[in-house]
Amino acid sequence: MRNVLFLVFIVFFTSQISAQYDPGVVNYGAIAIKNFGLENELGLGARVEYAFNCYTTFLGEYNRSFAIGADDRYEGYNELAIGVNLILFNWYPTTVTAGMGYIGNDSSIFEDIEDEAFLGFRTGDFNHGAQIKIRALHQISTPVHVFAELNVKSLGRPYDTFVIGFNYDFNAR
Repeated sequence: MRNVLFLVFIVFFTSQISAQYDPGVVNYGAIAIKNFGLENELGLGARVEYAFNCYTTFLGEYNRSFAIGADDRYEGYNELAIGVNLILFNWYPTTVTAGMGYIGNDSSIFEDIEDEAFLGFRTGDFNHGAQIKIRALHQISTPVHVFAELNVKSLGRPYDTFVIGFNYDFNAR
């Protein structure tokens, strides 16, 4: 009986795996970010995603962090990221993905916390590290997806982020 239940589970699970996007599609998105660094630190960003196949999505993003009501010494920072996401679970129209990638920023506070970073280094005025992300993506309509995402970055806890945003596919069929 246990083997039959296991087989039913496997068949159900594999039938639930389907695409987060159509293969070859390029999606564009906008995001709002809450940084864990400062209490009043927020960010905005833009991203481009390319669906290599039904299960793999490559992404590139630019983010700008800033603080509301911070003193004049805090300038915020720019951040660039590239990475890959893979499907973990798919309950259409919601997909849960996980991924990893490169992260780089020009934050000046990294010099002070560099010893606490798990994996990070500095070249000139730019900091380099890695990130792990988990995302819940929900399809509202064929071209529009909304998502919530958690990013854990190797540069240290101040750079970890919670993201909400949307993607739009201009070539949707």
